[in-house]
Amino acid sequence: MSVSIDDIKKLRAKTSAGMGLCKEALTKSDGDMEKAVAYINKRSDVIGRLHNLTGAKIGLCKLALEETGKDFEKSVELIKERGWDEPIEPDGEIGNGVIDAYLHGVDQRLVSLVEVGCKTDFVAKNDEFKSFVHELALQVAAMKPKFVSRESISKERITELTDIFTKEAKAEGKPEDMLPKIVEGKLNKYLSENCLLEQKWFKDESKIMKNLLDEAITKMGESLEIKRILVWEFGK
Repeated sequence: MSVSIDDIKKLRAKTSAGMGLCKEALTKSDGDMEKAVAYINKRSDVIGRLHNLTGAKIGLCKLALEETGKDFEKSVELIKERGWDEPIEPDGEIGNGVIDAYLHGVDQRLVSLVEVGCKTDFVAKNDEFKSFVHELALQVAAMKPKFVSRESISKERITELTDIFTKEAKAEGKPEDMLPKIVEGKLNKYLSENCLLEQKWFKDESKIMKNLLDEAITKMGESLEIKRILVWEFGK
């Protein structure tokens, strides 16, 4: 069925869930708002969303849910009535997270490590979050990216790469006036192959890893950050 943006916004206001999850919930429940709320509460962490929306401490969020029979909207009202809500920044601090390791093959000659941060310990303990982080570890082992993203690369390294590609283009006899575009193309190709978030997912090349990150953020309902990656091969 077709879901209106107004209904998605209304459901988001009720649950503090991501827009994508709200749309999915309304579609699965044929537009029934109560069923959509129940769907979201089953698919994502209620306490974490309540904390994100109100800024109330985790323990107080638990108490509010218990006192209201796990009614999200009534919990929000209760928290505000009792003055438990505190102002928080929309993105908040990435203070929790997990590290996942993938040891490849029976000969165990390659291991990948991924560190991903989140805002709350509830998400850090969430099985879907852990599965996402493990998927990143599999990607790192399969595709061996050198960087998380373009933004994570130092200016010095970008300058070094630019100089290398400029020398390559000149050695290939490329016209001087075309060098900037040629070098830019070489740099973009290199970064798309070596930045994790720009790589095609080895399981489905119709997606890049940034798509998977965005989907995970929508499901978890809070900011996630891929902090570090490592590939360690025996003898290298």
